[in-house]
Amino acid sequence: MSKRFFAGFAAMLIAILMCQTVSAETDTTVDSAGNVFSSGDEVKFSDQSIFGAFTVGKEVELEDSEVKGGIYAAGQSVSIDDCKVRESVFAAGSDVSVTGCDIDGNVFAAGNNVSVSSGTEANGIYIAGTNVEFYGVAKGLYAGGTNITVDGVIDGDVTLDGQNVEIKDGTVIMGKLTVKSANEPVIADDAEIVDYEYEQVTDDDDDKSAFGAAGIAAALFKKVTSGLYWIVAMAAFGMILCWLFTEHLETAATFMKTRPGAMVGSGIIGWIAIPIVAIMLCCTYILAPIGGMLLLAYVLLLCAGLAFAGASLVRLFLPNMNIFLSALIGIAALEIVRLIPFIGMLVGIVADMYLIGYVIQRLWIRRLKKNTSTAE
Repeated sequence: MSKRFFAGFAAMLIAILMCQTVSAETDTTVDSAGNVFSSGDEVKFSDQSIFGAFTVGKEVELEDSEVKGGIYAAGQSVSIDDCKVRESVFAAGSDVSVTGCDIDGNVFAAGNNVSVSSGTEANGIYIAGTNVEFYGVAKGLYAGGTNITVDGVIDGDVTLDGQNVEIKDGTVIMGKLTVKSANEPVIADDAEIVDYEYEQVTDDDDDKSAFGAAGIAAALFKKVTSGLYWIVAMAAFGMILCWLFTEHLETAATFMKTRPGAMVGSGIIGWIAIPIVAIMLCCTYILAPIGGMLLLAYVLLLCAGLAFAGASLVRLFLPNMNIFLSALIGIAALEIVRLIPFIGMLVGIVADMYLIGYVIQRLWIRRLKKNTSTAE
């Protein structure tokens, strides 16, 4: 179950990132706090000193730079080389590599091919993907994927959860090494390991372990780490919303403050009625295309609901904060709440209703203004 979870998660994350649209021309904004926000086909930073980096694009490259805060990067290809980062690195994409970096915080990375290469030093490493490699220095390592390779120095515990696990020559693990895999790991004779435990995992074993205390702890840990990865993906989507729909984010927050009843009522009615109406239209011959388009628009709104709600609602509490930074805070808060069973599902539904309610109110107000101008 765990291997399918990581493989499925990496595939979904990559699909989401590849579907994100960014402008061909790089768009870069530097706020007064020294944070850099950038998007485009090719996003490149070199030899800069900034506070924080928030980037999304087809190809994202950061090199030879000093970052006083953290790095949030998402794209098809993400490369972070020779950087000094005082906080943590959050990266997601098809190919993710972190090389030669000095990182005071942690590294959270997910993708198809994920590599933390030689010369990188960090506090904790938490990575998931199809092919995962670690060649750096860290105080702790957690890796999940199909193929996992370790050839680094870890001054603490290591947990590897994958189908094929290889520990190469020169690896030093000062804490406990725990390997969960269907296949016995390949461990080089020259690897220095203080404590080692191998757990052969099958689907039945995974299901049974979920009822034990250790299984519950492992499931909780995986839920938290997957939540962190989704925060990266949703934050990247939120940055796109901020660039393209700043006015709508602000207007939605204003509507929620000035006309909450209309927003809530429209959201509830729209969330329930739109799919019913769309299906009814699809059952007719003439109106089927309209029903299909309405259903597609509904699905798109559901996909953007949480990111839009997080980026917009936070403006009610932090109206003077930079919109990109406030969006990250709002989206992260909602994603964290979504980790709570049942409540998380309700939060997702309410977020979808919020966006649907705003769209309905926006269209309604526009229609009223048009009728008024026509009457005059």
